[in-house]
Amino acid sequence: MRKLLLTICILATFLSLQAGAGGGDETGGVTKQILANGVTLLIHPEEGSRVAAIQVFIRTGAADETPANAGIGQLLAGSILAGTTTHSNIKLARLVSGVGGNIHSIWQWNYLEVHAVTLPSFCEEAISLIADSIKNSRLDSVAIEYSRSSILKQIKEQEEDPFNKAYTAIRGALHNGGIYGRSYLGSPSALQAISRNQIADFYERNFSADRIVISVVGDVDPASVERQVGISFGSMPRFRTHAQPTQPKYTPREISIESTTPASYVMVGYPAPGLDGPDYAPMCVANVLLGGNKSSLLFTELRERQGIGYQVGSLYPALRWASHLVAYVGLDAGRCTPQTVKSVKETILRKVEELRSGAFTDADLMRAKGYLIGRHALSHERTRDRAFALGWAEAIGLGYQSDFLYADRVRAVTREDVLRAAKKYLKDPSTITLLGRERANN
Repeated sequence: MRKLLLTICILATFLSLQAGAGGGDETGGVTKQILANGVTLLIHPEEGSRVAAIQVFIRTGAADETPANAGIGQLLAGSILAGTTTHSNIKLARLVSGVGGNIHSIWQWNYLEVHAVTLPSFCEEAISLIADSIKNSRLDSVAIEYSRSSILKQIKEQEEDPFNKAYTAIRGALHNGGIYGRSYLGSPSALQAISRNQIADFYERNFSADRIVISVVGDVDPASVERQVGISFGSMPRFRTHAQPTQPKYTPREISIESTTPASYVMVGYPAPGLDGPDYAPMCVANVLLGGNKSSLLFTELRERQGIGYQVGSLYPALRWASHLVAYVGLDAGRCTPQTVKSVKETILRKVEELRSGAFTDADLMRAKGYLIGRHALSHERTRDRAFALGWAEAIGLGYQSDFLYADRVRAVTREDVLRAAKKYLKDPSTITLLGRERANN
């Protein structure tokens, strides 16, 4: 989960820096085409690139699940590439090997992603193979059961991890039954009960053509890619658009959990805006100032001055409809006294108030913005990274152009913007205290 959150929070720094300081071409050399059935295609030719990256986003996610079938998307992602009605899983694997690349599928809160990396000369063949899997998956029962076992194992591992256990609890409190309050892996009871027929029904209902976004980056011929996508995806059916989920009413909560984990955690969280709102970039900066790096208010106070906490930070994931900002401190369970917990919680709340009141310098602000820009630049090093960012921005509703505008938007964030956003959102916190094994047994 922490690896996932790192990826999300890097993306939460919002998209590519290729426009540079001067705010260059907003299209970045990308061509966009929308097929008659609603499939969106983005192509970014990169002459001289040794590989071609293909990203397909299907805009189905946790909003299409219910508490009764939470995890059905994970089962679908785990079985969608295991053979089609036209190719067995073995033949498909041979075909994938034949194009010199690899194909994978991943389920997240806001989308199902299928991605491939291959040689530019095999790009069109890879597109055809991906399309076959997306349109004609036979949802192999053996693959479903293997996926079910793997997901349940991941859930158990997360439950045994103190950070994930505490974070799951505070996320549930902040989203109060909403889609982001559930685990993106699903619930064990639901996963064990979901049948192949239910997965097939979910697949058929949600794989609508207008939910497909394809991004291709590499040394490719745009005309050839457009032609292949038209052949491979042009026949997909289009269904009705699904409604945006409602956000449950939030009520602050204070929760204490006893755990057998070897560490303790104190977390303080706040509901925060989703990534398509005007306050998203200021909140990204606010998150870095509070606990997003080693120059932050929390790190300098708790780690450097007080010497408390082996893990100190804050996170603000890039979620579509609503998000959250969570400050966290990890403590050794053996040294986690009630006084320590109280002191840490008071310190977090005090630092949040300092942020709200503007207790940071202009140099701090510049450093935070530079941190966001630098981390995001590093996240675009690989061809696949650039294909992902391009398609993700379009699929999530921002428009692919945001991939080429974010650096300027971060630079434009002012002190007043940060203060306004912090005062608006960083109030009425929920808190979670997870007491590890040694403290819980006392």
